[in-house]
Parts: sequence; structure tokens; C-alpha cells
Amino acid sequence: MVDTLKQTDGALFGIVVFVGILALPVVFILGSTWASDHLLSPLIAIGWLAVALDILILMPLSIFKRLRGFTGSVIFISSYVFGLVTWLLGFVLTYSLWGLGAVIIGLLFFGGGVIPMALLATMLKGLWDPFSTLLVLVIITFASRAIGFSIASSGSE
Repeated sequence: MVDTLKQTDGALFGIVVFVGILALPVVFILGSTWASDHLLSPLIAIGWLAVALDILILMPLSIFKRLRGFTGSVIFISSYVFGLVTWLLGFVLTYSLWGLGAVIIGLLFFGGGVIPMALLATMLKGLWDPFSTLLVLVIITFASRAIGFSIASSGSE
């Protein structure tokens, strides 16, 4: 009797783990949809603030060699804010233009595939304003990451 219960318990645990693994993408997609609905607008404002901080304060402070490690690190960290805004915008555009199937395909490419999917969707639909916005965000993300790393490493010499 006890052995039967242990075997049943192990089988039930396996089923629960299997269902949990299958539910993980659904939870991720629903969470991303909630985040895009509730967090995209505040993140865009934070992104503009980060751009202003990077350009108006941190870049001029990078003239001083002693501050380059700090300023470069903060610029590098701000690239993650830009990346999050880019990813959420790519998610929203992909979901609204091509639907859940395209989002799932984009997420299969380590999550970052929603951005190329959004670029492709906006380009094929002729939506050039969102296309250019997303493209500029991608450029800002990688440029701030490279510039921040370059400034930080030049201060440590």
C-alpha cells in the first residue's frame, strides 16, 4: 500500500512538473502582455530621462579620467533600460500586427526574436514610423552599451 502511494505520488509530481513546464511560456506571454500594457509608457519616460542623463551629464563628465569608470558604467547600465523599452515595443508591435503565433516564434529565438519580427512586420505592412522608432531604439541600445564599455575601460588604464 505504501509503495503504491509512493509510486502514485511520484507520478503525480512528474505530471505537475510537466504541466508546469508547459505552462511556463503561457505565463511568460501573459506577463509580457501585462508588462507592455502597464509598464511601456513609464519605461519610455524613464528611457527619455536616461538619454538626457547620458548626453547632458554623463558624457561631459567622462572628460575627467577619474570619473570614467563611473560614467561609463552608468551609461552601460542605461543600455538595459533602452533594451527593455525596445523589447517591450517589439513585443507589442509583433503581437498587434501578426498575433500570438509570431510572438511565440520570436520568443523561441531566446526571447530577442520579437524585435526582428516586429521590424519585419512593420516593414511589410508599410508602417515606417514604428519601424524607424524600433530601429533607432536598437541602435541606441547597442551604441550606449559599446560607448559605456569603452568609456569605463578607458578610465581603468
